[in-house]
Amino acid sequence: MLKTRVLTALVVTAIGVSALFGLPPDGFAIFAVVVLLALGGWEGARLAGISGRAAQIILAATLSAVGIGILLTHPGNYIIFWLVPVCVVWLGLFGWLAAPELGKLDTTGNRLAKLAILAVILLGAWLAVSWLQSGSPWHVLLLLVTIASADVGAYFSGRYFGGTKLAPRISPGKTRSGAIGGLISAGVLTALAASLIPSSPFLPWQAGLLALALALVSIGGDLFFSLLKRQAGIKDSSYLLPGHGGILDRLDSIGSGLPFFAVAVVLWGQ
Repeated sequence: MLKTRVLTALVVTAIGVSALFGLPPDGFAIFAVVVLLALGGWEGARLAGISGRAAQIILAATLSAVGIGILLTHPGNYIIFWLVPVCVVWLGLFGWLAAPELGKLDTTGNRLAKLAILAVILLGAWLAVSWLQSGSPWHVLLLLVTIASADVGAYFSGRYFGGTKLAPRISPGKTRSGAIGGLISAGVLTALAASLIPSSPFLPWQAGLLALALALVSIGGDLFFSLLKRQAGIKDSSYLLPGHGGILDRLDSIGSGLPFFAVAVVLWGQ
């Protein structure tokens, strides 16, 4: 299993980095449509409690068509007006984590509500990553450093210190010590990365402070998708990535951080 997991991670990383730095903006946006809106939309239907293959395909196709339509409008000139509402939705979802029983019942209303929420956050993540890559692939890489640093710091500090669970009703494996370790790791390593990479949108001290907020957002995103999987009674969003689960299992933290990071680039970037 470990060998499969490592091999899958290497292949996914190679494909992602090649697309990020090798494709022109429109080409990367189309690549992101396939990954986030088509495959992510298909998995999202499953997270919403919809098991019918036809309905899953319809959601994926609809999200992809909406994404292409948005791309044709060239939204970059007013990107903040698209992404601020997505950030507001995420803030509301973080509030949902305090009441994990909400939405648990398998009703048509709950399924439709979850579909609408997933459509908004997937479109927001796609729009943010496409806009960031069009400015500079290094902007996206800086965010990836932040999220990866938070994940690694949380993993090792959580294993070493243990202690009180962060959200036992949603994800029993996460601890408060892990969250604190993730925050520290993200702040330090992101500040270092901002001082080293070309065309960073932030000064190192700005990047370090922003990383603290983004690490919190990434934890919230991870917990939100864990909540959806728990309510749907599934372990992984799909089985597309051997050893890892699905696309949304790998992009939960990144997807939540993307719109906040893009808004920060607009409002606070150099």
